[in-house]
Order: sequence, then structure tokens, then C-alpha cells
Amino acid sequence: MTEPVPAVQTEAELLASARSGRVHWVVVMTRSPREGEKVTAGAVLLTRFWHPRDHCWSENAFESLDHALRLFVDESGWVLRQQQALDGPHAYELIFEARREDFSRPSTEQILQEVGLTPQDVAKLLNRPKPGS
Repeated sequence: MTEPVPAVQTEAELLASARSGRVHWVVVMTRSPREGEKVTAGAVLLTRFWHPRDHCWSENAFESLDHALRLFVDESGWVLRQQQALDGPHAYELIFEARREDFSRPSTEQILQEVGLTPQDVAKLLNRPKPGS
């Protein structure tokens, strides 16, 4: 069985960019969830990349590679420059062109707290350990 080809394609012209500003390269590694890992129902793929603003690894679960690509491209504004399949199910290396300002936007946690949720409610909603635990 072959993997479905994502709807998002890599950008052909590496040097030309439609956006101004300082380029930040983001390497996203993906893999299948391991036995015992707590992930949202229906998630078959985990992504991981270093987040420069938060100074920590950003890890997220997705229902498909296409779902992950849509989030990074449509919501984050990144440009997919290279996609390479690795050994293993749902294992890919994705290289995106981003801008530093893409990482200065408020985090999901900050947005949820700004609308009135407590840090504990945010942690529960995002399936993360509660603050202080």
C-alpha cells in the first residue's frame, strides 16, 4: 500500500521568496505514536520541531500528514521547501521556510488564557500536564 500524496507540494524555486524578512528554517520530524503514548483519538502521526520563541521542542499529534502540512502552511504561513520519507510508518523530514515573526505570535495557551480559561483548563483542553504537576 502506498502513502497518499499530500495536497501541499514543495516549493520549486528555493531562492525566490514572496515574503520579506529574515528566513528561519524549520525542520519538522514526524513519526507514528509509540505504544503507551497518550495522543488524541485518531492521531496517527506526531510532529516535532524546535520552537525558537519558547526554547523547547514543539510536539503535536495529527490525523494525517496532510493535516499537519495544512496547519504549518495555512495557519503558520510557512513554505514547504522539502519533504523526504524516512524509514518507518509516518516518518518524514519536512523542511519549511518561515520568518522570525511567525514565532512571535501568541501561543495557543496564551490565546486560551486571554479569553478567560485557567492554566489548568488550558492544560486539560490541550491534553498536557497541569501546571505545577
